[in-house]
Amino acid sequence: MLFEKVLGNIKDIKNKESYEVEKIIIKSDDLEKKILRVESVNGNEYGISLKESGDKLENGSILYDDGSKIIFIETDLEKVLVISPKDMNQMGEIAHFLGNMHTPIKVENGKIYLHYDKYLDNTLKEKKCPFDIEYLKFKKALRHIEHSHGHHGHSHD
Repeated sequence: MLFEKVLGNIKDIKNKESYEVEKIIIKSDDLEKKILRVESVNGNEYGISLKESGDKLENGSILYDDGSKIIFIETDLEKVLVISPKDMNQMGEIAHFLGNMHTPIKVENGKIYLHYDKYLDNTLKEKKCPFDIEYLKFKKALRHIEHSHGHHGHSHD
């Protein structure tokens, strides 16, 4: 079966218990993709192609609903670094460092969230920057902070 539209979000369904529910678990990075081949927790294989509709996947996206059965997307738990800079100076330093590495992040409530990376773990320890390792589900894919590459010397090859 091929899904070509997002039909809503599972969080908006009031009477979930009256449906047969089938879940597809994906990584948050896959939420950005327009074409995916997936397998549900029931072992069924599906295709997702959202090029025509322009729809975007997010945690809870419903791909199938016939009134008695719902198939939806759920993001998987992911190992995450949660950085809690001590002050604005350290926040700026860490943000600059992560930007130069082109690392996708989420900034919320004074903390920086990013996928776990051993090199970053070690670097944060060296910089004496407070951080935790947590397992979280993201509602949306982490994103790169938008900026122009024209001024700081990265090649585009």
